[in-house]
Amino acid sequence: MKEEIYQWMKNLAVFYILFTAFLHLVPDKKYERYVRLFMGFLLIAMMCTPVFALLGKGEELFADFTLHYDRETQLMEQEEAERMQILYLKKGYQAQIQENIRNALENTGINLVDAAVHIEGDRVSAVLTVREKPDEEQKRRVADALWESCGIGEGDYTFRISADGENTVDHTSASGPAFGGSGNACLS
Repeated sequence: MKEEIYQWMKNLAVFYILFTAFLHLVPDKKYERYVRLFMGFLLIAMMCTPVFALLGKGEELFADFTLHYDRETQLMEQEEAERMQILYLKKGYQAQIQENIRNALENTGINLVDAAVHIEGDRVSAVLTVREKPDEEQKRRVADALWESCGIGEGDYTFRISADGENTVDHTSASGPAFGGSGNACLS
């Protein structure tokens, strides 16, 4: 018992020496309070160690900490996996909508260069890059084709004209009413 108290006091003395040395090594004084906070937590843990050892709760405390840490780690890994799954589903859904747009615009007389699809919540919008500005008849056919194939309304897409490597944007708004269809309205 006497030896354990001596070892504990020796650990505290070494801790204070290292704490003081570390405070002098901190490059900027504004970080000092964070170092003091962290070291304070370490000091509390060091002060409580012999008390828990005397009460016989040291091993139980460590086992509880390990159990809770494992649960939190498992929960964080599960949430990360769900986020990745949602990301991959969204990317796949965007690719499917782009393919549907290409297929829908084949018969409209529009020379589609690229279709960029954006999904936010259940709203789908698109930027259609074409070689030349469509006339009113082509715009009407595009609107009908996009609505029928993907549920994208007139206010949810814009034209971007690509001529000689130069891109300009048509002045139609990409904002509009929210996409009202089901989540898989665009999937074939």
